[in-house]
Amino acid sequence: MLRRVVPAFALGCGIVVALTGCGGVQNPTGRVSVTVSPDAADRPYRVQVVLPNGEPSARQQVYPGDTADFAGIPLGDVTVRAGDLCSGRTTVVADRVARVTLTATGC
Repeated sequence: MLRRVVPAFALGCGIVVALTGCGGVQNPTGRVSVTVSPDAADRPYRVQVVLPNGEPSARQQVYPGDTADFAGIPLGDVTVRAGDLCSGRTTVVADRVARVTLTATGC
């Protein structure tokens, strides 16, 4: 019985490696951390991460002085917007958190 189990196990491992590759599957997304400046008006802001084609990738509600973390953002250049606050731009890179602070002045 052991003679059949070992080759079957080896074949199964070979199939898994062939389908996923040696390094596994890479995730083509990254993370963005957005802080709303504490000097912004005292109300919640709807923060959006917007792709170059103008389509929103993610959104969250954030209060002044707080930070929101966005995951699963496609790699590349993005714009971060929130109501009447100054927009921010950043580049999303795998294995690194892009950080943006949105302020009410200095646009």
